[in-house]
Amino acid sequence: MQQVAELINSSEDIEKKNFSIKLGALTIVLLTIGLFTIMGLLSDTFFSYSNIYTIFYGVSIEYFAVIGFTMLLIMGEVDLSVGSVYCFAGALMGVLMINKMPMMPAMLIALFCSACFGAVTGFLVTRFKLNSMMITIGMMALVRGLAWIFVRMLFGRTLPRNYRALARVKIGNINVTVIVLIILVIALEIFLHRSTIFRKMYFVGESIKTARIYGIKADLIKVIVFTISSLTAAMGGILASSRITHADVTTGDGLEFKMLTAAILGGASLFGGRGSILSSVVGLIFLAAIVNGMIIFNIEPLLQQLVIGVILILSVFIDTRLNRNKLEG
Repeated sequence: MQQVAELINSSEDIEKKNFSIKLGALTIVLLTIGLFTIMGLLSDTFFSYSNIYTIFYGVSIEYFAVIGFTMLLIMGEVDLSVGSVYCFAGALMGVLMINKMPMMPAMLIALFCSACFGAVTGFLVTRFKLNSMMITIGMMALVRGLAWIFVRMLFGRTLPRNYRALARVKIGNINVTVIVLIILVIALEIFLHRSTIFRKMYFVGESIKTARIYGIKADLIKVIVFTISSLTAAMGGILASSRITHADVTTGDGLEFKMLTAAILGGASLFGGRGSILSSVVGLIFLAAIVNGMIIFNIEPLLQQLVIGVILILSVFIDTRLNRNKLEG
């Protein structure tokens, strides 16, 4: 315990890490402000209340998935199954409710099953020292296959009324999901940088060997965070299905790449040790604004995916160049 305390209190490395995190946060904030300004100048409708609210409403659903995803990146791991879990949770909950199960038990079962995928992934990665990217690609295919089965059961059927209303609950004229977005992101950001438990994730991402020397249970933390990643993706997926009012097999398609792009834009790294939930959410807003602007200018959906892909490639390229020493080490 004394060794852990010494590690937590050694502030020199933490300050260096915090500087890079703040730099990433500042960069994505400036990029987002610049993008909003350009879009506003090019389009009369971009800065309308309804359009800006649409952007934030969409982000308020997708951001659940970026929470656990960012935590994993901080620890040097990645979860490419979040899009499949996103689809699976909404479809499973829909099947259960169509078969007369009340909403709350159906939601809890969907969340529990989704969390189990993350726990299994975390166990395989830590117990057998497997590459998380490859394992989660396999989990992505497995969970997507299960999701397709449930979606087929719901084919042609609208989700129950109380399920459809879930994502539309409002306080005044503002959706609860937007309010929760603001509160939860601020709370998690504070905990991420102030709480001893969360700060251990940065140490694991920076050097798992050093973290173990100082008594940090790196494997246990990784299993927990993989579980959280699947759980938060499931939360977003349930709200997404509620928003579109029916189960759709394309729900969550490409979500993992959007999460990865948003997190790296926000200063996270594939090599671990860096990341911020707040910055990742700003990264999501940046990507949502790009897609929104392309819709306003009637740009083909395929080109929208192309632009997101280019941004991801550039982000990973820059991240790799900045972390060349760590990669060679």
